Amino acid sequence: DQPMKGNRLQGTGYREQGTGAPAVTCNLLPVTSSAGFTLLELLISITIVSLLATTVLFGWRIATSAWQKANIHLQRSRTVLETNHLLQEQMASMVPYQVPTAQGSEEFFFQGEPQTARFLSRYSLAGRASSGFFRIEYQIEEGAGGTKQLLLNESPVRSREELGTFIAGEEMTPTARVLRYLPFERGPQTVTLLEGLRECHFEYYQPPLPPEPGSWSERWMGLNGELPRGMAIRVVASAESGDLMPVSIVAAIRNFSLKTK
Repeated sequence: DQPMKGNRLQGTGYREQGTGAPAVTCNLLPVTSSAGFTLLELLISITIVSLLATTVLFGWRIATSAWQKANIHLQRSRTVLETNHLLQEQMASMVPYQVPTAQGSEEFFFQGEPQTARFLSRYSLAGRASSGFFRIEYQIEEGAGGTKQLLLNESPVRSREELGTFIAGEEMTPTARVLRYLPFERGPQTVTLLEGLRECHFEYYQPPLPPEPGSWSERWMGLNGELPRGMAIRVVASAESGDLMPVSIVAAIRNFSLKTK
């Protein structure tokens, strides 16, 4: 028998010449290369890359969130420090000032109550250390969600007579004579100094009166026509702030009496 000749194409027949033998058909598969990736390998690679990308994205989001929280906390801390400095300077720069009232008397312009404080100061939020007198009005009011907020009104003093219009009258208590002032008016110029507070109130330091020692009280009665020797703002943050530690903003009043000049 002679070897079979022919090409290796699928479906090609071969016939021996001169023998009359029937044609023999050989179905041969083409030769394939083993190079490249299988579908399973490709799916595994895609899955691994997806897991790595998800891990990187998740880590990036955590880092971004932490950075934003740190930035917010830093800005809030700076705001609190600046507010504390403003309050201390305004209270410490308080000046005794007498104004004429509608009743014809001369009275010291100072209102010291638990939720309201009104006085004259040389320190302004807008002008900071600018010269002149400024009428300062602090008010503690109810805020959102049952919290409290500290508000500020301030304006330059134009005349003694204008200041006298804020004194509505006087009343006698069992211990002293107390001036009554007009209510605090909130307007476009009102500034919110502190908010989200659980508690907030003012206190005023009364010097020692032998045999009684010095003490803090929530209402100033106008001892001998003088200002208090010190003023404090007692603050407790709300539960949402994560810091319930009481904070006291205290300032010693430099010029508490006309006699010190």
